[in-house]
Amino acid sequence: MSDALLKDLKEARHKAAQLVLIDRVYAPQFARIEREIAALEAERDLMDRARAVVQLHKASGWITFC
Repeated sequence: MSDALLKDLKEARHKAAQLVLIDRVYAPQFARIEREIAALEAERDLMDRARAVVQLHKASGWITFC
C-alpha cells in the first residue's frame, strides 16, 4: 500500500468534511473517502499481522517458504 495514497485520501477527507459542514450534499463523497481509508488501513493491518506471524515462526525455528 502506498503511504502517499493514504496521505492524499486523508487530505481529501479533511476537505470533504469541510464541504459537508457547508452543505450535506457532499456527505456521500465524504463517506466514500472514509471507506477507502478504512480499507487501506485494514489491508495494512493484515499485512502487518502476517509479517508478525512469519517472524514468530522464523524465531522459533519453523521452516518457512519466505
